[in-house]
Amino acid sequence: MTETAGMRALLDVEDASPDVLFERIPGLEMPIWPLARWPFSRAIAETDIGTTLPTYQRASALQRTAIAARRAVPNRYTTRHAPQADHLFVVSGWTKMRGEGGYRNWLADDFSQALGASSVVAQDAYLDVLSRDDQRPINRSTYTYALANERIIRKTARRPLRPQDRDHLERVLREIFDLVDFRVTSAGRERAIQDALGRADRARHARDEFGRLLDRVCPRRVYMQTAAYGNRATEIALAHERGVEVAELQHGWIGSSHAAYNFGAAMREPDMVRCLPDTLLGYGEYWGRDIRFPGRFVPIGKPTLDRTALEVRPWDERPQNVMFVSSNFEHDLVDSALLAVRGALPADWNLVLRPHPVERATAAHRHAAVLSREGITLDLSVDGGEALSQSRAVIGFSSTMLFEALAYGCHTAVLDSVLAEHYASTDIFPTRIDRELSHVAAAIQGFIRPPTGVDRSLADSVWQPAGVARFLDFARF
Repeated sequence: MTETAGMRALLDVEDASPDVLFERIPGLEMPIWPLARWPFSRAIAETDIGTTLPTYQRASALQRTAIAARRAVPNRYTTRHAPQADHLFVVSGWTKMRGEGGYRNWLADDFSQALGASSVVAQDAYLDVLSRDDQRPINRSTYTYALANERIIRKTARRPLRPQDRDHLERVLREIFDLVDFRVTSAGRERAIQDALGRADRARHARDEFGRLLDRVCPRRVYMQTAAYGNRATEIALAHERGVEVAELQHGWIGSSHAAYNFGAAMREPDMVRCLPDTLLGYGEYWGRDIRFPGRFVPIGKPTLDRTALEVRPWDERPQNVMFVSSNFEHDLVDSALLAVRGALPADWNLVLRPHPVERATAAHRHAAVLSREGITLDLSVDGGEALSQSRAVIGFSSTMLFEALAYGCHTAVLDSVLAEHYASTDIFPTRIDRELSHVAAAIQGFIRPPTGVDRSLADSVWQPAGVARFLDFARF
Protein backbone atom coordinates (compact mmCIF):
# COMPACT_ATOMS: atom_id res chain seq x y z
CA MET A 1 0.00 0.00 0.00
CA THR A 2 1.16 3.53 -0.74
CA GLU A 3 1.22 6.52 1.56
CA THR A 4 -1.08 9.46 0.90
CA ALA A 5 0.20 12.87 -0.15
CA GLY A 6 -0.70 14.29 3.26
CA MET A 7 1.19 11.54 5.07
CA ARG A 8 4.20 12.21 2.83
CA ALA A 9 4.08 15.94 3.65
CA LEU A 10 4.06 15.22 7.40
CA LEU A 11 7.00 12.82 7.09
CA ASP A 12 8.94 15.36 5.02
CA VAL A 13 8.74 17.85 7.88
CA GLU A 14 9.93 15.24 10.38
CA ASP A 15 12.72 14.07 8.08
CA ALA A 16 13.95 17.68 7.83
CA SER A 17 14.04 17.81 11.68
CA PRO A 18 13.66 21.58 12.08
CA ASP A 19 14.44 22.94 15.54
CA VAL A 20 10.87 24.10 16.04
CA LEU A 21 9.70 20.47 16.36
CA PHE A 22 11.84 20.18 19.50
CA GLU A 23 10.40 23.21 21.28
CA ARG A 24 9.50 22.18 24.82
CA ILE A 25 6.38 22.56 26.91
CA PRO A 26 7.33 25.01 29.70
CA GLY A 27 7.62 23.33 33.07
CA LEU A 28 7.58 19.83 31.62
CA GLU A 29 10.86 19.53 29.71
CA MET A 30 9.18 17.61 26.91
CA PRO A 31 8.76 18.58 23.23
CA ILE A 32 5.30 19.72 22.13
CA TRP A 33 5.43 17.83 18.81
CA PRO A 34 4.66 14.26 20.07
CA LEU A 35 1.41 15.65 21.52
CA ALA A 36 0.62 17.76 18.46
CA ARG A 37 1.35 15.43 15.54
CA TRP A 38 -1.93 13.46 15.76
CA PRO A 39 -4.19 16.57 15.82
CA PHE A 40 -2.12 17.89 12.90
CA SER A 41 -2.49 14.62 10.99
CA ARG A 42 -6.26 14.61 11.47
CA ALA A 43 -6.48 18.12 10.01
CA ILE A 44 -4.39 16.97 7.04
CA ALA A 45 -6.58 13.87 6.57
CA GLU A 46 -9.72 15.99 6.27
CA THR A 47 -8.32 17.37 3.01
CA ASP A 48 -6.17 14.39 2.04
CA ILE A 49 -8.76 11.61 2.14
CA GLY A 50 -11.97 13.37 3.11
CA THR A 51 -12.41 11.96 6.60
CA THR A 52 -14.68 13.77 9.04
CA LEU A 53 -14.27 14.27 12.75
CA PRO A 54 -16.49 12.20 15.06
CA THR A 55 -19.62 13.67 16.63
CA TYR A 56 -20.17 13.09 20.34
CA GLN A 57 -23.36 13.61 22.29
CA ARG A 58 -22.95 15.81 25.34
CA ALA A 59 -24.61 14.50 28.49
CA SER A 60 -27.73 16.38 29.58
CA ALA A 61 -27.82 18.38 32.82
CA LEU A 62 -29.79 15.56 34.46
CA GLN A 63 -27.29 12.95 33.27
CA ARG A 64 -24.36 15.05 34.54
CA THR A 65 -26.05 15.38 37.94
CA ALA A 66 -26.57 11.60 38.13
CA ILE A 67 -22.96 11.00 37.11
CA ALA A 68 -21.68 13.38 39.81
CA ALA A 69 -23.83 11.62 42.44
CA ARG A 70 -22.40 8.21 41.47
CA ARG A 71 -18.85 9.55 41.53
CA ALA A 72 -19.35 10.70 45.13
CA VAL A 73 -19.97 7.13 46.35
CA PRO A 74 -16.84 5.21 47.50
CA ASN A 75 -15.70 3.01 44.65
CA ARG A 76 -13.56 -0.09 45.14
CA TYR A 77 -13.07 -0.44 41.37
CA THR A 78 -10.86 2.63 40.95
CA THR A 79 -7.19 2.23 40.11
CA ARG A 80 -6.38 3.48 43.62
CA HIS A 81 -7.38 -0.04 44.74
CA ALA A 82 -5.35 -1.87 42.11
CA PRO A 83 -2.77 -4.34 43.43
CA GLN A 84 0.88 -4.51 42.43
CA ALA A 85 1.50 -6.42 39.21
CA ASP A 86 4.33 -6.89 36.72
CA HIS A 87 2.03 -6.24 33.74
CA LEU A 88 -0.23 -3.18 33.46
CA PHE A 89 -2.75 -2.83 30.60
CA VAL A 90 -3.97 0.73 29.95
CA VAL A 91 -7.01 0.64 27.66
CA SER A 92 -10.12 2.59 26.73
CA GLY A 93 -12.55 -0.06 27.95
CA TRP A 94 -14.69 0.26 24.81
CA THR A 95 -13.27 -2.68 22.85
CA LYS A 96 -15.98 -5.03 24.04
CA MET A 97 -17.59 -8.33 23.20
CA ARG A 98 -20.40 -10.01 25.11
CA GLY A 99 -19.72 -12.78 27.58
CA GLU A 100 -21.41 -14.62 30.41
CA GLY A 101 -22.28 -12.15 33.17
CA GLY A 102 -20.64 -9.13 31.57
CA TYR A 103 -18.34 -8.20 28.73
CA ARG A 104 -14.88 -9.19 27.61
CA ASN A 105 -12.34 -6.65 26.44
CA TRP A 106 -11.24 -8.30 23.20
CA LEU A 107 -8.09 -6.17 23.07
CA ALA A 108 -6.61 -7.05 26.45
CA ASP A 109 -8.50 -9.72 28.37
CA ASP A 110 -7.15 -12.86 26.71
CA PHE A 111 -3.63 -11.66 27.39
CA SER A 112 -4.33 -10.30 30.87
CA GLN A 113 -6.09 -13.46 32.01
CA ALA A 114 -3.32 -15.64 30.60
CA LEU A 115 -0.91 -13.73 32.86
CA GLY A 116 -3.16 -14.30 35.86
CA ALA A 117 -2.46 -12.42 39.09
CA SER A 118 0.60 -10.74 37.58
CA SER A 119 -1.55 -8.36 35.49
CA VAL A 120 -3.88 -5.40 36.08
CA VAL A 121 -6.15 -3.68 33.54
CA ALA A 122 -6.77 0.07 33.93
CA GLN A 123 -9.58 1.26 31.68
CA ASP A 124 -10.80 4.79 30.91
CA ALA A 125 -14.44 3.64 30.93
CA TYR A 126 -16.19 4.20 34.23
CA LEU A 127 -16.95 1.22 36.47
CA ASP A 128 -18.63 0.90 39.85
CA VAL A 129 -20.93 -1.42 41.77
CA LEU A 130 -23.96 -0.02 39.90
CA SER A 131 -22.59 -0.73 36.43
CA ARG A 132 -24.90 -2.81 34.23
CA ASP A 133 -23.79 -6.16 32.83
CA ASP A 134 -22.85 -4.59 29.48
CA GLN A 135 -20.53 -2.24 31.41
CA ARG A 136 -19.15 -4.84 33.83
CA PRO A 137 -15.93 -6.61 32.84
CA ILE A 138 -15.65 -10.36 33.30
CA ASN A 139 -11.94 -9.93 33.97
CA ARG A 140 -11.88 -9.18 37.71
CA SER A 141 -8.43 -7.60 37.43
CA THR A 142 -10.05 -4.56 35.76
CA TYR A 143 -10.11 -1.14 37.44
CA THR A 144 -11.36 2.23 36.25
CA TYR A 145 -9.05 5.16 35.53
CA ALA A 146 -12.05 7.43 34.89
CA LEU A 147 -11.77 9.30 38.19
CA ALA A 148 -8.09 9.99 37.53
CA ASN A 149 -9.03 11.42 34.13
CA GLU A 150 -11.64 13.62 35.79
CA ARG A 151 -9.05 14.88 38.27
CA ILE A 152 -6.80 15.76 35.33
CA ILE A 153 -9.62 17.83 33.80
CA ARG A 154 -10.29 19.68 37.06
CA LYS A 155 -6.61 20.37 37.74
CA THR A 156 -6.13 21.61 34.18
CA ALA A 157 -9.02 24.04 34.62
CA ARG A 158 -7.52 25.33 37.88
CA ARG A 159 -3.88 25.37 36.80
CA PRO A 160 -3.54 25.74 33.03
CA LEU A 161 -0.40 26.89 31.29
CA ARG A 162 0.59 30.47 31.98
CA PRO A 163 -0.78 32.83 29.28
CA GLN A 164 2.72 33.71 28.07
CA ASP A 165 3.65 30.01 27.81
CA ARG A 166 0.45 29.21 25.94
CA ASP A 167 1.06 32.10 23.54
CA HIS A 168 4.60 30.85 22.91
CA LEU A 169 3.38 27.32 22.14
CA GLU A 170 0.69 28.65 19.83
CA ARG A 171 3.35 30.52 17.83
CA VAL A 172 5.40 27.32 17.70
CA LEU A 173 2.45 25.27 16.42
CA ARG A 174 1.63 27.83 13.74
CA GLU A 175 5.25 27.81 12.62
CA ILE A 176 5.17 24.01 12.31
CA PHE A 177 1.97 24.15 10.28
CA ASP A 178 3.64 26.62 7.91
CA LEU A 179 6.31 23.98 7.23
CA VAL A 180 3.78 21.35 6.10
CA ASP A 181 3.63 21.46 2.30
CA PHE A 182 0.00 20.43 2.10
CA ARG A 183 -3.24 22.38 1.94
CA VAL A 184 -5.25 22.31 5.17
CA THR A 185 -8.52 24.16 5.74
CA SER A 186 -8.43 27.14 8.06
CA ALA A 187 -10.98 25.47 10.33
CA GLY A 188 -8.97 22.24 10.44
CA ARG A 189 -5.78 24.14 11.19
CA GLU A 190 -7.36 26.05 14.08
CA ARG A 191 -8.94 22.89 15.55
CA ALA A 192 -5.59 21.11 15.44
CA ILE A 193 -3.76 23.98 17.14
CA GLN A 194 -6.37 24.30 19.89
CA ASP A 195 -6.41 20.51 20.39
CA ALA A 196 -2.61 20.47 20.71
CA LEU A 197 -2.68 23.37 23.17
CA GLY A 198 -5.30 21.54 25.22
CA ARG A 199 -3.05 18.49 25.32
CA ALA A 200 -0.15 20.65 26.46
CA ASP A 201 -2.37 22.15 29.17
CA ARG A 202 -3.23 18.67 30.49
CA ALA A 203 0.21 17.16 30.11
CA ARG A 204 1.64 18.01 33.55
CA HIS A 205 -1.44 16.81 35.38
CA ALA A 206 -1.73 13.66 33.27
CA ARG A 207 1.89 12.84 34.08
CA ASP A 208 1.26 13.28 37.81
CA GLU A 209 -1.80 11.02 37.82
CA PHE A 210 -0.06 8.34 35.80
CA GLY A 211 2.86 8.53 38.19
CA ARG A 212 0.50 7.65 41.02
CA LEU A 213 -0.76 4.64 39.04
CA LEU A 214 2.81 3.48 38.46
CA ASP A 215 3.56 3.97 42.16
CA ARG A 216 0.55 1.83 43.03
CA VAL A 217 1.00 -1.04 40.56
CA CYS A 218 4.81 -1.03 40.15
CA PRO A 219 4.69 -2.67 36.69
CA ARG A 220 7.70 -3.85 34.76
CA ARG A 221 5.86 -3.45 31.44
CA VAL A 222 2.88 -1.37 30.32
CA TYR A 223 0.61 -2.39 27.42
CA MET A 224 -1.07 0.82 26.28
CA GLN A 225 -3.87 1.19 23.76
CA THR A 226 -3.14 3.87 21.09
CA ALA A 227 0.26 4.52 22.66
CA ALA A 228 1.73 5.67 19.33
CA TYR A 229 -0.98 8.31 18.84
CA GLY A 230 0.75 10.73 21.18
CA ASN A 231 -2.22 11.44 23.45
CA ARG A 232 -0.33 9.74 26.30
CA ALA A 233 3.16 10.80 25.26
CA THR A 234 3.91 12.31 28.67
CA GLU A 235 2.86 9.12 30.45
CA ILE A 236 5.04 7.00 28.16
CA ALA A 237 8.01 9.29 28.75
CA LEU A 238 7.48 8.95 32.50
CA ALA A 239 7.32 5.15 32.27
CA HIS A 240 10.61 5.16 30.37
CA GLU A 241 12.20 7.42 32.98
CA ARG A 242 11.32 4.76 35.55
CA GLY A 243 12.74 1.95 33.45
CA VAL A 244 9.32 0.54 32.49
CA GLU A 245 8.95 -0.86 28.98
CA VAL A 246 5.88 0.20 26.96
CA ALA A 247 4.15 -1.88 24.30
CA GLU A 248 1.06 -1.13 22.24
CA LEU A 249 -1.56 -3.73 21.35
CA GLN A 250 -2.81 -3.23 17.79
CA HIS A 251 -6.49 -2.30 17.94
CA GLY A 252 -7.37 -1.60 14.29
CA TRP A 253 -6.03 -0.89 10.82
CA ILE A 254 -2.43 0.21 10.43
CA GLY A 255 -0.37 0.83 7.30
CA SER A 256 1.77 3.33 5.42
CA SER A 257 -0.91 6.05 5.51
CA HIS A 258 -1.67 5.90 9.24
CA ALA A 259 0.07 8.83 10.93
CA ALA A 260 0.24 7.10 14.31
CA TYR A 261 2.52 4.36 12.96
CA ASN A 262 4.76 6.22 10.50
CA PHE A 263 7.48 8.55 11.73
CA GLY A 264 10.20 10.66 10.19
CA ALA A 265 13.77 11.19 11.36
CA ALA A 266 12.90 13.72 14.09
CA MET A 267 10.76 11.17 15.93
CA ARG A 268 13.76 8.84 16.14
CA GLU A 269 15.78 11.35 18.16
CA PRO A 270 16.14 10.38 21.87
CA ASP A 271 14.06 13.33 23.08
CA MET A 272 11.16 12.25 20.85
CA VAL A 273 11.36 8.47 20.76
CA ARG A 274 11.07 8.30 24.55
CA CYS A 275 7.46 9.42 24.03
CA LEU A 276 6.68 6.39 21.84
CA PRO A 277 6.09 2.72 22.70
CA ASP A 278 9.06 0.40 22.45
CA THR A 279 7.11 -2.37 20.75
CA LEU A 280 4.01 -2.66 18.59
CA LEU A 281 2.28 -6.02 19.11
CA GLY A 282 0.51 -6.64 15.82
CA TYR A 283 -2.26 -8.88 14.57
CA GLY A 284 0.00 -10.51 12.00
CA GLU A 285 3.06 -10.09 9.81
CA TYR A 286 1.00 -8.33 7.10
CA TRP A 287 0.41 -5.24 9.24
CA GLY A 288 4.08 -4.49 9.83
CA ARG A 289 5.19 -4.58 6.19
CA ASP A 290 4.74 -0.95 5.20
CA ILE A 291 5.02 1.11 8.38
CA ARG A 292 7.87 3.39 9.51
CA PHE A 293 7.85 2.67 13.23
CA PRO A 294 11.00 3.34 15.33
CA GLY A 295 10.50 0.41 17.67
CA ARG A 296 9.96 -3.32 17.25
CA PHE A 297 7.00 -4.83 15.43
CA VAL A 298 6.12 -8.25 16.89
CA PRO A 299 3.22 -10.19 15.29
CA ILE A 300 1.27 -12.04 17.97
CA GLY A 301 -2.27 -12.31 16.58
CA LYS A 302 -5.74 -11.49 17.85
CA PRO A 303 -7.10 -14.31 20.04
CA THR A 304 -10.76 -13.63 19.18
CA LEU A 305 -9.91 -14.35 15.51
CA ASP A 306 -7.53 -17.26 16.11
CA ARG A 307 -8.48 -19.95 13.61
CA THR A 308 -7.40 -22.64 16.06
CA ALA A 309 -10.13 -21.51 18.50
CA LEU A 310 -12.67 -19.51 16.45
CA GLU A 311 -16.00 -21.29 16.11
CA VAL A 312 -17.69 -20.12 12.92
CA ARG A 313 -21.01 -21.37 11.59
CA PRO A 314 -20.80 -22.78 8.06
CA TRP A 315 -21.41 -20.10 5.45
CA ASP A 316 -24.63 -21.64 4.14
CA GLU A 317 -26.11 -21.98 7.64
CA ARG A 318 -25.86 -18.27 8.45
CA PRO A 319 -28.62 -15.71 7.95
CA GLN A 320 -28.67 -14.34 4.40
CA ASN A 321 -27.12 -11.03 5.45
CA VAL A 322 -24.78 -8.70 3.60
CA MET A 323 -23.11 -6.22 5.95
CA PHE A 324 -21.97 -2.77 4.86
CA VAL A 325 -19.33 -1.41 7.24
CA SER A 326 -19.05 2.36 7.24
CA SER A 327 -15.86 4.37 7.83
CA ASN A 328 -17.24 7.83 8.75
CA PHE A 329 -16.58 8.76 5.15
CA GLU A 330 -18.52 9.89 2.05
CA HIS A 331 -21.96 9.47 3.59
CA ASP A 332 -23.85 10.27 0.38
CA LEU A 333 -21.97 7.54 -1.46
CA VAL A 334 -22.78 5.15 1.40
CA ASP A 335 -26.49 5.85 0.93
CA SER A 336 -26.27 5.37 -2.85
CA ALA A 337 -24.33 2.14 -2.42
CA LEU A 338 -26.82 0.79 0.12
CA LEU A 339 -29.71 1.40 -2.28
CA ALA A 340 -27.82 -0.18 -5.19
CA VAL A 341 -26.86 -3.26 -3.18
CA ARG A 342 -30.39 -3.62 -1.83
CA GLY A 343 -31.74 -3.45 -5.36
CA ALA A 344 -29.36 -6.18 -6.57
CA LEU A 345 -29.92 -8.59 -3.65
CA PRO A 346 -32.57 -11.30 -3.79
CA ALA A 347 -35.74 -10.33 -1.93
CA ASP A 348 -35.11 -12.85 0.87
CA TRP A 349 -31.66 -11.41 1.67
CA ASN A 350 -31.09 -8.59 4.15
CA LEU A 351 -28.67 -5.66 4.00
CA VAL A 352 -27.20 -4.50 7.33
CA LEU A 353 -25.50 -1.14 7.85
CA ARG A 354 -22.89 -1.22 10.60
CA PRO A 355 -21.56 2.28 11.34
CA HIS A 356 -18.06 3.07 12.54
CA PRO A 357 -18.01 3.36 16.37
CA VAL A 358 -17.71 7.16 16.18
CA GLU A 359 -20.88 7.27 14.02
CA ARG A 360 -23.18 5.29 16.29
CA ALA A 361 -24.75 8.37 17.85
CA THR A 362 -25.66 9.89 14.47
CA ALA A 363 -26.09 6.96 12.05
CA ALA A 364 -29.86 6.46 12.50
CA HIS A 365 -30.53 10.14 11.74
CA ARG A 366 -27.90 10.53 9.04
CA HIS A 367 -29.11 7.50 7.05
CA ALA A 368 -32.80 7.72 8.00
CA ALA A 369 -34.11 7.81 4.42
CA VAL A 370 -32.22 4.69 3.39
CA LEU A 371 -32.99 2.83 6.61
CA SER A 372 -36.70 3.37 5.99
CA ARG A 373 -36.46 1.00 2.99
CA GLU A 374 -37.53 -2.59 3.52
CA GLY A 375 -34.65 -5.02 3.83
CA ILE A 376 -32.11 -2.49 5.14
CA THR A 377 -31.41 -2.51 8.87
CA LEU A 378 -29.00 -0.78 11.26
CA ASP A 379 -26.63 -2.72 13.54
CA LEU A 380 -25.43 -0.77 16.59
CA SER A 381 -24.21 -3.78 18.57
CA VAL A 382 -20.86 -3.52 20.32
CA ASP A 383 -19.65 -7.00 19.36
CA GLY A 384 -18.31 -6.92 15.82
CA GLY A 385 -17.50 -10.63 15.88
CA GLU A 386 -21.11 -11.50 16.53
CA ALA A 387 -22.17 -9.31 13.61
CA LEU A 388 -19.67 -11.05 11.30
CA SER A 389 -20.83 -14.48 12.42
CA GLN A 390 -24.31 -13.51 11.19
CA SER A 391 -23.06 -12.35 7.76
CA ARG A 392 -22.28 -14.03 4.47
CA ALA A 393 -20.63 -11.02 2.82
CA VAL A 394 -19.08 -7.70 3.87
CA ILE A 395 -18.76 -4.49 1.85
CA GLY A 396 -16.86 -1.38 2.89
CA PHE A 397 -14.26 1.27 2.13
CA SER A 398 -11.39 0.26 4.41
CA SER A 399 -12.73 -1.01 7.74
CA THR A 400 -10.72 -3.48 9.79
CA MET A 401 -13.89 -5.59 9.73
CA LEU A 402 -13.17 -6.30 6.06
CA PHE A 403 -9.97 -7.98 7.20
CA GLU A 404 -11.79 -9.73 10.04
CA ALA A 405 -14.25 -11.09 7.48
CA LEU A 406 -11.40 -13.20 6.10
CA ALA A 407 -11.28 -15.14 9.38
CA TYR A 408 -15.04 -15.67 9.26
CA GLY A 409 -15.03 -16.96 5.70
CA CYS A 410 -17.21 -14.12 4.40
CA HIS A 411 -17.21 -12.81 0.86
CA THR A 412 -15.73 -9.29 0.69
CA ALA A 413 -15.95 -6.35 -1.68
CA VAL A 414 -14.36 -2.90 -1.46
CA LEU A 415 -16.03 0.28 -2.66
CA ASP A 416 -13.50 2.28 -4.68
CA SER A 417 -12.33 5.48 -2.99
CA VAL A 418 -9.18 7.22 -1.87
CA LEU A 419 -9.49 5.16 1.32
CA ALA A 420 -9.54 1.91 -0.66
CA GLU A 421 -6.52 2.97 -2.69
CA HIS A 422 -4.39 3.44 0.41
CA TYR A 423 -6.06 1.22 3.02
CA ALA A 424 -7.48 -1.88 1.28
CA SER A 425 -5.11 -3.36 -1.28
CA THR A 426 -6.31 -5.48 -4.18
CA ASP A 427 -4.04 -8.38 -3.20
CA ILE A 428 -6.28 -8.86 -0.16
CA PHE A 429 -9.57 -7.62 -1.64
CA PRO A 430 -9.74 -8.28 -5.39
CA THR A 431 -13.50 -7.67 -5.71
CA ARG A 432 -14.02 -3.92 -6.23
CA ILE A 433 -17.18 -1.88 -6.73
CA ASP A 434 -16.68 1.30 -8.76
CA ARG A 435 -17.95 4.67 -7.57
CA GLU A 436 -20.58 4.68 -10.30
CA LEU A 437 -21.87 1.43 -8.75
CA SER A 438 -22.01 -0.31 -12.12
CA HIS A 439 -20.28 -3.41 -10.68
CA VAL A 440 -22.75 -3.98 -7.83
CA ALA A 441 -24.77 -6.66 -9.62
CA ALA A 442 -21.65 -8.70 -10.46
CA ALA A 443 -20.44 -8.52 -6.86
CA ILE A 444 -23.83 -9.62 -5.54
CA GLN A 445 -23.90 -12.60 -7.88
CA GLY A 446 -20.67 -13.73 -6.26
CA PHE A 447 -22.03 -13.11 -2.77
CA ILE A 448 -24.99 -15.46 -3.09
CA ARG A 449 -22.79 -18.46 -3.96
CA PRO A 450 -20.69 -20.29 -1.34
CA PRO A 451 -17.01 -19.22 -1.17
CA THR A 452 -14.70 -21.50 -3.15
CA GLY A 453 -12.05 -21.61 -0.44
CA VAL A 454 -9.78 -19.62 1.86
CA ASP A 455 -6.13 -18.84 1.19
CA ARG A 456 -4.84 -19.96 4.59
CA SER A 457 -1.37 -18.42 4.19
CA LEU A 458 -2.93 -15.06 3.36
CA ALA A 459 -5.35 -15.23 6.29
CA ASP A 460 -2.54 -16.24 8.67
CA SER A 461 -0.37 -13.32 7.56
CA VAL A 462 -3.23 -11.01 8.55
CA TRP A 463 -4.33 -12.89 11.68
CA GLN A 464 -1.39 -14.73 13.24
CA PRO A 465 -2.55 -18.02 14.85
CA ALA A 466 -1.84 -19.00 18.48
CA GLY A 467 -2.09 -15.42 19.72
CA VAL A 468 -2.09 -16.11 23.47
CA ALA A 469 0.93 -18.41 23.26
CA ARG A 470 2.83 -15.87 21.17
CA PHE A 471 1.94 -13.11 23.60
CA LEU A 472 3.19 -15.15 26.57
CA ASP A 473 6.46 -15.75 24.72
CA PHE A 474 6.83 -11.98 24.35
CA ALA A 475 5.71 -11.24 27.92
CA ARG A 476 8.49 -13.23 29.58
CA PHE A 477 11.09 -11.06 31.33
